[in-house]
Amino acid sequence: MNMKKKIVYITIVTFVFALLAFTLFRKKPSDALVYNRMLMGTLVEITIYEKSGVDTDLAADRAFAEIKRLEKIFSSYIPDSDVSRVSAGAGGKMVPVAPEVIEALKAALHTSDLSEGAFDPTVGALAKLWGYSGEKGVLPSKTEIAKALPLVDYKKIEIDEGAGAVRLSKKGMVINLGGVAKGYIVKKALDALGKEGVTRAIIHAGGDMAVYGGDEKTPFSIGIQDPREKKLLGTARVYDGAVSTSGDYERFFMKDGKRYHHILDPKTGWPATQTRSVTIIAKDHTLADGLSTAVFVLGPEKGMALIERLDAVEGVIVDKDGVVQTSSGFNGKIY
Repeated sequence: MNMKKKIVYITIVTFVFALLAFTLFRKKPSDALVYNRMLMGTLVEITIYEKSGVDTDLAADRAFAEIKRLEKIFSSYIPDSDVSRVSAGAGGKMVPVAPEVIEALKAALHTSDLSEGAFDPTVGALAKLWGYSGEKGVLPSKTEIAKALPLVDYKKIEIDEGAGAVRLSKKGMVINLGGVAKGYIVKKALDALGKEGVTRAIIHAGGDMAVYGGDEKTPFSIGIQDPREKKLLGTARVYDGAVSTSGDYERFFMKDGKRYHHILDPKTGWPATQTRSVTIIAKDHTLADGLSTAVFVLGPEKGMALIERLDAVEGVIVDKDGVVQTSSGFNGKIY
């Protein structure tokens, strides 16, 4: 039985997907079941490769329930989420949060340190100017950006693990864990599948994918999207871990012939300009999510140097001119 399957990243969710508020599944030639739900602002797809004695319907429901639970904690779009409450209390007292927020935040700060601030979870003040998803379609003024930049500094995040609380030290700061939360949440959903006896599965949520249960004989073949054309750039062979892609083609607008996208450089306040897309393959799901953003901002030279310094991390970078680079240990094929 051939378990290999090519999966193409789909970043545009049409209205018809909104009808998938309930769980759907269909049989695939590879004897896999696919379940879909709209969560985290995208179509989340769970593919479970069947195993006798496993209730796959129950397993998928448990995984979706975990995603929904964590989304309510992490979402910057939900006013009473833990993350939103931390931002609302910026400059004030410590804000009690769920343990998951502290866990993900610590991972985010680790990525910030690794990238020397290219990834910064306090970029929210800038994101508000541009629209969190780049959906405003208007350019903030240089004055607005200059006022927001002092509010971006991950070193001003205070964590009290004993009290289970977080604080932003300066009023007006806005935390946004979108750069790591999806990878973190998808990993927790995989854990939920494992608790129900699932031994081989894929979870695909926008630019983040988690795979579980591959081996050298039956790795997963994951498609890497070309950032300019509707075709595959190549494929990565992955056994277990995460594949995270950040690109300027997902959420952007054009103005005077220039592309403005949602991946902001925390140091300038403007969209990063040296890269079209970055795909990170790593064992650590949260790190993969944050690194794809960090490497995108760093650009090809510094970004690839960072990838090469890290254990169990590989990557594919497409620069601003469309030139493709792969890390030394990349296991896959570029067409």
